[in-house]
Amino acid sequence: MKFEVIKRSHLKRNILIAILVVALISSLILNFTQAKYRVTESMPLIQGTINFSLSDLNLMAVYLNRNGETISSDKVPHVGYTLNTEQSICEVNDVEDETIEIVYENGLLNFNGLGNKGTKCTAYFDLIPDSEKPVINGINSSSDDTSITITVDATDNIGIYYYYYKLDNEEEIRSEEASYTFEGLEKDSVHTITVRVEDAAGNEVSTSKEVTVGLKGGGFILASPNPPTGQTTDWTGRTTYYYTGKPNNWVQFAGFWWRIIRINGDGSIRMIYQGTSANTTGTGTQIGTSKFNNMDNNRTYVGLVYDGSTQHGYRTNSTIMNTLNNWYNSNLASYEEEYIDTGAGFCSDRNMASGYSWINHPVYYAPYDRMNGPASLQCNSEDVLSQDNGKLPNPIGLVTMDEALLTGIKYSTANTGSYLYTGQTYWTMSPYRFISGIAYVFRVDSSGYLNDNRARDAYGVRPVINLKSAIAISGSGTTSDPFVVVS
Repeated sequence: MKFEVIKRSHLKRNILIAILVVALISSLILNFTQAKYRVTESMPLIQGTINFSLSDLNLMAVYLNRNGETISSDKVPHVGYTLNTEQSICEVNDVEDETIEIVYENGLLNFNGLGNKGTKCTAYFDLIPDSEKPVINGINSSSDDTSITITVDATDNIGIYYYYYKLDNEEEIRSEEASYTFEGLEKDSVHTITVRVEDAAGNEVSTSKEVTVGLKGGGFILASPNPPTGQTTDWTGRTTYYYTGKPNNWVQFAGFWWRIIRINGDGSIRMIYQGTSANTTGTGTQIGTSKFNNMDNNRTYVGLVYDGSTQHGYRTNSTIMNTLNNWYNSNLASYEEEYIDTGAGFCSDRNMASGYSWINHPVYYAPYDRMNGPASLQCNSEDVLSQDNGKLPNPIGLVTMDEALLTGIKYSTANTGSYLYTGQTYWTMSPYRFISGIAYVFRVDSSGYLNDNRARDAYGVRPVINLKSAIAISGSGTTSDPFVVVS
């Protein structure tokens, strides 16, 4: 602090010196056991102020009156208690100083009216009667290669007093924080994390979950408060978890909003374009419209990629594939190396339906057998399209008929209760049939059901991509707290 030196007035100089001496004598550090008890006051100077603290203020004791039993505590309770103002006192030279007001608010003690050295205070707290148990709404977990961080979403009618964290069969760790990190773990090791929460009255609840060290991305979403609830097996032979109905599966990525379709068996995250905001509806949920193919007089034109002559060809881009490529190159290509999975792939599903043959007419493709359920995420190895196997120019595709079925959408039966319903008609990438010289592909109808149309008709385009399993993600999947890729 800068002070002005007054040379022309000895009186002013002496006054200033006297005040500074008084201030320095009074400038003492509080002798509290916790920093939160410190009280700072100030006194005016000729120019500016000097802050000072009383060194001889001692918080002698803290007592908690809990269910008729008074227990000593080494700290002020942060929740679940009220200050007993009748019992709590401050004394100077063993005589109560009634001019001092003890205030307890938001877990902190304040002392108003302090002015004497040697002030000693004792605080008493009464437990707020409470018989209601806390609720654990969910547990988030994230991990790097050597640690697991657990974040607990828990609520209580009065407040959570303690969180207890336990790794496997080790001892519990008590904390007032809703997050804890277990360190020094081995990559790929699997651990059971048990979380117990307790309120001040001793009401408690606990839950456990299994977490893999090093698991990110999809593992984080599976561990979130809003994980996918459905599960089946995909073509990798591993379990895939999918969302149904109208869930909290919102993602912000690359400046756009997306909805997660499923966590693939390899841990990658499949999601569909939703628009430029969570409030986007109608045509805003699409990047535009496109014909599936400019022509539909060939049985191969049902393919996102095709070659014009063979059942599982892939060397020619369909019209809609070109639309997807152009959008990808303009909007997502710069994110590919770090975030986008190029090997998870998409299923073109060009096997034949039961009783049909590729060389005979008409041709019905395998999805025809499943259009009324049950859905399947199996895929012939020849029909897996990915950038890594050279069958897609970019790692981008469309939703499949089966993925739409899993969300609750049905064939020719309206259902607006699925998150894939947008009030618009848009293409899937699943082939339907080639009949009377016309190729047909499945679509999601504007009324909320699955149907089919000839390939040269124009409908909405909603890109689908896969995020890498190894990326870090935060959030809970709601529109106010969407899953976000952590850079």
